Amino acid sequence: MISRLLPIAALLLFICQEIAAKVLINNGLTHIHSGKQGQVIKGMIQVKNAGAQPEKILIYQNGLVQTCDEKSEFVPVDRQVRGMGKWLETNTDEKLIQPDETFEIFYTISIPRDSSLSGSYWSVVMVEVAEPVTIEATNKFSIGSKIRYAIQIITDVGEMEFPKLDFEKVAFKPVQAANKVIQAKLKNIGKFMVVPKLLLEVYGKDGQKIITLESVSQKIYPFTCKDFEIEIKGLTSGKYDAILVADYGQDLFATNMVIDI
Repeated sequence: MISRLLPIAALLLFICQEIAAKVLINNGLTHIHSGKQGQVIKGMIQVKNAGAQPEKILIYQNGLVQTCDEKSEFVPVDRQVRGMGKWLETNTDEKLIQPDETFEIFYTISIPRDSSLSGSYWSVVMVEVAEPVTIEATNKFSIGSKIRYAIQIITDVGEMEFPKLDFEKVAFKPVQAANKVIQAKLKNIGKFMVVPKLLLEVYGKDGQKIITLESVSQKIYPFTCKDFEIEIKGLTSGKYDAILVADYGQDLFATNMVIDI
């Protein structure tokens, strides 16, 4: 079994920027595991109460559905096609955490003995602070905001296959007189999740590389899309040959293009 932990990234819900969260997730919002049919995998989510008062948390599971029309939504676990559903269980569904206490939520992933299972499957463990955080909006009333963390639990089942990506759309967007942004929608048409970033290699008339620009990395689940942006800056007016590259570790996927500044 191989387990990986990505840095905190993605899906912290309903956190008002005017307040500081007292309940924190210490070990990341994305946990990635790999295993085989019939295997049992164990993992842990570490929660800390950094406040001065006891805090009750609720733990439950959701499905996460993402589509190529930019919609992401939490759904019941049985509505997610590649969700882990009954595979994933946590050891508790609520806990009162004392001030400065660190609590560990243990979860178990029981991969069914089904030879047809292959690729990435995922679910979301929600950690919700039971009591809303109250903000004084005016001297007449207050606003309550609930804090919920969504921890994505991902399991790669079977032998990893060569990732299959496709550029669904590539467009230019002017942002300043001399600058443009490349907007690209990248689709994962394979069965395994990938975490690519986009690289833009720009070449001069002599064929020499002038500059390489890059986007941030993003997860793309199987059969879903993600939008990437790269700002083009520092180039003088003219036409340039370029290669737009999806870089996901050991493999590259690229398309040729011409940039007109």
